[in-house]
Amino acid sequence: MLTFKGLVVRETKKGESSKLITVLSSEHGVIDIFVRGGVKSSKSISSTQLFSYSNFCVDVKKDAHGYSNYYLNSCEPINLFYNVRLDAKKTALACYFTELLCFSRIENSYCDEILKLTLNTLYFLDKGNHDNELLKSIFEFRLLCEMGFRPNLVGCNKCYEVEPEIMHYNYKSGLLECDNCCYNPESIFDIRLDKALLYIVRYIALTDYNKLFSFKINEKYQQKLTEFTERFVKYNFKEYFDTLDFYRIL
Repeated sequence: MLTFKGLVVRETKKGESSKLITVLSSEHGVIDIFVRGGVKSSKSISSTQLFSYSNFCVDVKKDAHGYSNYYLNSCEPINLFYNVRLDAKKTALACYFTELLCFSRIENSYCDEILKLTLNTLYFLDKGNHDNELLKSIFEFRLLCEMGFRPNLVGCNKCYEVEPEIMHYNYKSGLLECDNCCYNPESIFDIRLDKALLYIVRYIALTDYNKLFSFKINEKYQQKLTEFTERFVKYNFKEYFDTLDFYRIL
C-alpha cells in the first residue's frame, strides 16, 4: 500500500460507476489509479475529480507482465481549486495544463519540481490576481525546462556575448546566437529576442519558485513571450493540443 499527495490531471469513466484517474505526484510521476464506484461514491468524488489535490492511499497489484496497477483505497482532499471551476476560461486553461502533463507521461520519476510548478500555477489561477496569459507562458516554458528541455541561455554560442541588443534563439539547436554571429536568421527555427524578452525567458527558466510568479509584463512583451513559449512547446512535443484552441476561442 502506498500513501502520497497528488493532483488529478485526468478522469476517464470505466463501466457504469467506476473511473480511472491520472494523478501527478512527487514520488511516482504521472500514474493511473482505478477508482471503484468513483462516479457515484460520495466518499471519493470530490477528492478524485479533475484539478483536485488530495492525499491518496492506494493498493498496488502486479499483473502477469510485472506492471504495477494502482487501486484507490482511500483519499482526502487538500485543495480543490474551486474558483478555477467557476470560470470557463480558467477551466479551459487548466485543462491545457493537464493535457501537457498527461502528454509528458513522466512515470516512475521524482517530480517534485513539476508538481510544485503545477500547484503554484493553479493557485494563482484560482486566486485570479495574475494574468492568465503570463501564467500560461510560465507554465509552458518552465514545465519543459524541468523535463530536461532547458535551453542554453547564458550567451551567444559563438562569441559568448551575454547581452547584445538582439539574440537569435534556434529551436532546433537549442542555442543562442547574437545578431552578428547568426548564420541563418531567416530559418523557420529562428526567433529574435531583444534584451528585455531574453531577460524574461532567462528568469522563467532559472529563477527559484518563490520568485517565479512575482513579475508582470506589458501586453507587447506578453505577445512576444506567448509566441516564444508556444513555439517551444510545439517544437519539442511535436503535438497539437485541442485544449489550447478551446482556451483561445473563449
